[in-house]
Amino acid sequence: MFTKSQLTLMIGAILAAPVALAETAVSTTDVDEHMVVTGRDYGYKADTNTTAMRIEATQLETPGQVAVIDEQVIDEQRASTLGEVLKNDSSISEGGKGRNRETFTLRGFELSSGESFLRDGKQHWSHYRQPIELLERVEVLKGPAGLLYGKSAPGGLVNMVSKKPTYETQVNVSQDIGSNNRTRTMADISGSLNADQTLRARAVLAKEDYDSWRSYTDGSTPSTNRFVGGLFVDYDVTDNVTVSFHYDRTNDDGSVDTGAYIVDGEPVLGREHVWDAQWSNIENDVENIGVDVVAQLSDVWRVAASYNHQDFERRDIESFSKPETYDPTTGTFTYNGYDRWDNWKFNTANVDFVGEFDALGMSHQMLVGANWLGYYYKTQSEYLKGYTATVGQPMIKPSELHYSNGRYREPTERDSYGIYLQDMVTINDQWQVLAGVRFDRNETDAGNFNNVLPKAAVIFHPAENGSIYATYSESFEPKDPIDDAQDVNDGMELDPVKGILYEVGTKWELFDGQALVSAAIFDITQENKVVTEDVSNVSGKESITTQVGEQKHRGAEFSATGYVTEKLALNGSFTYLDAEIIDPTNATIDGKRPADVPEYAASIWSRYSVTNNTDVNLGLFYQGSRFGDSANTYKKDAYTRVDAGVAHTINYDQNLDVIMRLNVNNLFDTDYLAGGSQTKTIIGEGRNYMATVEFRY
Repeated sequence: MFTKSQLTLMIGAILAAPVALAETAVSTTDVDEHMVVTGRDYGYKADTNTTAMRIEATQLETPGQVAVIDEQVIDEQRASTLGEVLKNDSSISEGGKGRNRETFTLRGFELSSGESFLRDGKQHWSHYRQPIELLERVEVLKGPAGLLYGKSAPGGLVNMVSKKPTYETQVNVSQDIGSNNRTRTMADISGSLNADQTLRARAVLAKEDYDSWRSYTDGSTPSTNRFVGGLFVDYDVTDNVTVSFHYDRTNDDGSVDTGAYIVDGEPVLGREHVWDAQWSNIENDVENIGVDVVAQLSDVWRVAASYNHQDFERRDIESFSKPETYDPTTGTFTYNGYDRWDNWKFNTANVDFVGEFDALGMSHQMLVGANWLGYYYKTQSEYLKGYTATVGQPMIKPSELHYSNGRYREPTERDSYGIYLQDMVTINDQWQVLAGVRFDRNETDAGNFNNVLPKAAVIFHPAENGSIYATYSESFEPKDPIDDAQDVNDGMELDPVKGILYEVGTKWELFDGQALVSAAIFDITQENKVVTEDVSNVSGKESITTQVGEQKHRGAEFSATGYVTEKLALNGSFTYLDAEIIDPTNATIDGKRPADVPEYAASIWSRYSVTNNTDVNLGLFYQGSRFGDSANTYKKDAYTRVDAGVAHTINYDQNLDVIMRLNVNNLFDTDYLAGGSQTKTIIGEGRNYMATVEFRY
């Protein structure tokens, strides 16, 4: 494990690299052209997206807001978590990080693990820290997406797009060294395996280790070990048929830190204190394996079919500490013992037929598709109550604590089926109309649910570089009965959650197509909202889950991506959101604002090319004040975090570049509270560093 002295040496080497290696840099015209191709051809702007339409459509032809965070932003920020990527979209807010996974809200609505995340357009069980090293970009689709994806939250979806094999050989090896003994080694190798380039493969490996900047009550430090590996293979069977295979595995083995206990806006016992036991640990082991087939059936029709199997095993050992019981006079607080084993299996299959043809004097891009999701889950857990800890001393682990001694639940299984029809009709150069409908069926032990989901949109192109649209769409989320022995309403059946969207927006390409600006106003209504509140200090249970009447979110968004000048690229967004819970039967939350949803939020990431080989980055991330709970009993202050970076590229020869990078996050050491409840609030980390050496061939 690297020490801080090694980090200092690496930072010094990076800062000195432009001077020390200036004479070794190749200054030929060929190398300058090479740099233009590999280092200056992005500018953060994405011309197309794959999520919103399930067809190849430009941003101007997409009647909705889609944020695309590309590989260049991910690389410049050295992101290794989904939260570090999604901070670049102001419509997303961070929630808690309990059980070593991240939660988010999009346009103020919670993104659920099983219904709000996609991998390459397929539903993905995201109950774990996502393998960012395997991704080439992340797409955020705003608003209900029930037509094409069935079960989904009204706020939208997050699609994680995997890296693809390349025709030419590419080798990328990097080493990160950061604060808190953080190290990450990555290798990304891609290219053709035969002379005619019909067989291509890409392998990605990453190993990461890091300590926390916070400490347990006995003074020990939480730590995490993480491995990510992926293999992607494309084979062109013929000129019209391509078969793709993928396999990836993520193993995340880490200590537990559920967050701080906040009273009067400050963390009890300080920013660095962890209430969880030093023996708390969660290990997630996840495998994905699947195959995709794309075939051009005729001049008019093509088909895309896929299957993916996801197997997720988790061992969760926690103390379930109760910081609200802390007695400052004795230094004691209570905790429980918890050991749980879980296994999820997620099977998905999709088939899409896309036809492009003319009829009745209009052009049609028609999509006919179907998908299936098979869900399987089993668990066994042991829960022991009534232990007392003393601050400053190790917390005792119950000797009899083991999941095999506890409660076993019969496996849960459910199947979801959907068929959908969508037609994008181009009437003329100015007008396009989109219409679609989906039939969805969900089969569970608790019952079967059928639903019909429509979508309609109109797009007007006042000029070649601009569009104005109006959209109507719906979402649908069946809910399982409450399955938590520590919930007051354990076993209670829940009604499906539904959402309705009305949205008007506009998009424009500027500066000869090098930048995209977009804006929208929207109105989303959600019925049967599920709310879980902490009641551990009232009823003896941990929580109470209920369904409120409605939740209304109205807001506006603005975003800009791409080159502003030849040297300056920006990725920025701003969101205003008026969100309200409406439930006349529950005075505690009626008329209140959802937790962790700010009224105003903004993000900007920029890159300025000082020279052909040296870039500087500057990022500003603003979160307005937010309520910490749905009852709006306390607030978290607004904050602005500033990140910065510098990168220098050394052209060793025409094929090999060496990139030296230094990133400083939270440059001004701002104190802030991130997501999470009052007893489990995530504390924003202070100033921290990351130094990187990257070799690109």
